[in-house]
Amino acid sequence: MEARFNYHAFHRRRKLLKVLGLVLLIGGLFTIVDMVSTFPIPLTGMRAVLAGTVLALLGIYMLYCGYRLPLDEAVELIHNRGCGITESEVVHEMRVDRPTARRILDVLIRKGFLRRATGSQGATDEVFEPVR
Repeated sequence: MEARFNYHAFHRRRKLLKVLGLVLLIGGLFTIVDMVSTFPIPLTGMRAVLAGTVLALLGIYMLYCGYRLPLDEAVELIHNRGCGITESEVVHEMRVDRPTARRILDVLIRKGFLRRATGSQGATDEVFEPVR
């Protein structure tokens, strides 16, 4: 029995990274800007700049992780299946749009994880098989 790709956890994790990254980024910028105002935050001077910069950088990194192309998850999906996969199956299994699925497959082919299947004549979608 093949292990199913958990797209609920996949999208929940990406959404959490995006929201948390945005909160950290805004919090870091607020800490730096608040340094000159009278709002009562105990951080002043270099401590405010350092704390704000660290929060902003963590927020930017989390936003990057939330928005980057999900290549690791795609490799996991493809190798769990153990057979070829089409662009439509990537769209259906990962619940991503068709241009994103096309970019995922193109990058995986370029990196050497996938190759185009040779015996897919007459098929409506092009089949990509994992490189072993």
